[in-house]
Amino acid sequence: MFDFFWVPSFVFIVSALSIVMLRPVARTIGLVDRPDARKRHLGDVPLVGGIAITLAVWIGALLFMRSQGYYVALLAGLTVLAVVGMVDDLKGMSPLTKLIVQLLAAILMTSWGGVYLSSLGDLFGRREIELANWGIPLTLFAVVAVVNAMNMCDGMDGLAGGLAFIIFGWLAVVAGELGNNAAQRICVIFCGAILGFLLFNMRNPLRGKRRVFLGDAGSLMLGFGIVWFAVELTQPVYNAGRNAPPVIMLWIAGFLLIDLLAVVIRRTLQGKNPLSADRTHLHHILLRLDLGHGSIVWILLLSNALMGMVGVVGWRMGVSEQVLFLTFLAVTAVHLLVMRNAWRFIRFGRRVLKVRRLKRG
Repeated sequence: MFDFFWVPSFVFIVSALSIVMLRPVARTIGLVDRPDARKRHLGDVPLVGGIAITLAVWIGALLFMRSQGYYVALLAGLTVLAVVGMVDDLKGMSPLTKLIVQLLAAILMTSWGGVYLSSLGDLFGRREIELANWGIPLTLFAVVAVVNAMNMCDGMDGLAGGLAFIIFGWLAVVAGELGNNAAQRICVIFCGAILGFLLFNMRNPLRGKRRVFLGDAGSLMLGFGIVWFAVELTQPVYNAGRNAPPVIMLWIAGFLLIDLLAVVIRRTLQGKNPLSADRTHLHHILLRLDLGHGSIVWILLLSNALMGMVGVVGWRMGVSEQVLFLTFLAVTAVHLLVMRNAWRFIRFGRRVLKVRRLKRG
């Protein structure tokens, strides 16, 4: 009861109060998101969600963790990315500078925290894939990939925050299964902090005119937190000899990784910067079907929750890592096929929706 009600409830309150106090400050210093050709929201919206979540996670970790241990490196990495994200939101920052800072946070994770990949598990049904000297470089790549994936999906109210909440929820479930109480408590703290933000970001009757965005500060730090626990919970050294198979983290991250892969491949084939901003993500494609914002967000959130359930339940039922991996590749391939022929599906979807509306009318 304490871990799963009082801890997240307290952190939720801290996060929500932080947003209330930070909103006027953000407007004063210009920390707001202004609409333009790519950003089609109405009015200036304070970019304080990530700062509030970072503060709430810090306070929750200090109050509810007996000892921070190597999680000091986690908190340091979160803070570095949140600060850099805030500066980027305020003044802008070159992609190269942001990449360097992301690598710095990754180095804090691997060198200070000592958290890095040593194995990818038995993905092909042959033997365990041990990384040896490739462990740290691959971890650095994973950090940069997931951090940018979270940043890219932050395009609709409730989407990035909702995905992060679902992912940390599943990570807490996995940590509980492994008996890693410290990791489970911090994941629950993240969930409470994110809920405090969603109160002011996701469309709901209580939000009113107090809308806020996550900002780069939030998307970067949440991506870092996700990849930290995805690595920690899949390597036996951090879980008293027990670990979850790394492949289930593909299912838990789900939409983040699949959408990132689809967008990067498409931009690369078109000769564009893979990390550049555009409107070709899955949620942008769904918008062209004239679906409501709320419907799209809930479709994606429920899909990601279902994918996480497939991974975790499959693991607990003893489904082999090879089957889970190949099935995930199949789902990814279907997604890539759909996105490659997005215009056909959009046209077909519009016809279907038009027929349904005519029948209702």
